[in-house]
Formats: sequence, C-alpha cells, structure tokens
Amino acid sequence: MSRVVRVDEEALEVALQYGKNLSAGIMKMEEMLKKQEKAKRDYTNIEEMIRRAVREELDMLTARY
Repeated sequence: MSRVVRVDEEALEVALQYGKNLSAGIMKMEEMLKKQEKAKRDYTNIEEMIRRAVREELDMLTARY
C-alpha cells in the first residue's frame, strides 16, 4: 500500500542515510531500534543477575558473624 505524505527535507535526508528510499530507511531504523531495545533488556538482565549474586555472597559472608 502506498500513501502520499509530506516529509520534512531534513527527515528525508536522515532516512536516506539508512535506505535507498524513505520506506526502506524507516524500516531499517525500526529494525535498529528493536535490536537496541533487545540489547538494553539483555544488559539489564545481566546487571540484575550480577547484583543478585553479589548480594547473596555478601549475605553469606555477613551471616557468619
């Protein structure tokens, strides 16, 4: 499906940096944003696991005294 829309010249230039036309540029940007969001979630999960492990180790060390 096609649709006629008005796009700011600067926005078009940005989109064309990512694809051969406006549609391809937008699709590529969306793909990159999804990958970035997934990576962010992965780092958050890793950080939570590390914090939990450190907290458990500290709890074990302090429980002895």
